[in-house]
Amino acid sequence: MDCEEMCRRIVLALDGELDAPAEAALDAHLEACPACRQFRQTHATARAALRRAASYHRAPLSLREAIAGALPGAAVDDEPRPAVSAPPPRRPVARAGRGSGWFFGWRLLNGAGLVAAACAAIALAVLLPQRPSADGRLAEAVVAAHARAQLTGHALDVASSDRHTVKPWFSGRLDFSPPVRDFGERGFSLAGARLDYLERRAVAVLVYRHRQHVIDVFIWPADETAQRPPAHTLQGYHVLGKTASGMNFRAVSDVEADDLQQLVDLL
Repeated sequence: MDCEEMCRRIVLALDGELDAPAEAALDAHLEACPACRQFRQTHATARAALRRAASYHRAPLSLREAIAGALPGAAVDDEPRPAVSAPPPRRPVARAGRGSGWFFGWRLLNGAGLVAAACAAIALAVLLPQRPSADGRLAEAVVAAHARAQLTGHALDVASSDRHTVKPWFSGRLDFSPPVRDFGERGFSLAGARLDYLERRAVAVLVYRHRQHVIDVFIWPADETAQRPPAHTLQGYHVLGKTASGMNFRAVSDVEADDLQQLVDLL
């Protein structure tokens, strides 16, 4: 199931509206998907901020009676009162005519709209600064794919350090031919490759080993306007990229950023 559906389930789960099987499936997905875990954290933070910023007040009885007068048939939910021998005196409430009642109701709704607008502004102030850019979302997808491959043990579809074995393996599986090189003499040994998916398209993934670390390099065709993407660090993983020879490259690993940059420079 894709991350878009899981994000919908995250919202339902935070509202307590998800059944047990669906919640179990969501928990399993979150274990392997840093991007969805980040979405859940961001959404939970926004909810908490709204709760802290919002104030809750019970409407005074006079206001509720005025509403009841303006809206025929509405009942006033009186607050519980201590038992007394006679009801305490109550200030008379003027019953407005129909026209003025609708005007009062309009003003009440207008005030409610202001409250809703204030809540929306708070939500935007919390969520918009944290909403990732297009390249940020791509970095999240790269990290999620890398982590998923490591957790499921499906890091390689073809295991070989021979570029003449790896490159032909992609033939017929992709609509482009990715460049394949081994940099073992520079400390980055080619371990093999696999297919993966980013932004709903198949991409090539070259897998390198550097000391005890695994580095995934995602490759797919670049358009003419592609520029060097910014670096990202998510969930302890570094994501570095470049565009060269008509291809996009994104390298991801928990290796030191300087080491990862060395490999990116070699690509």
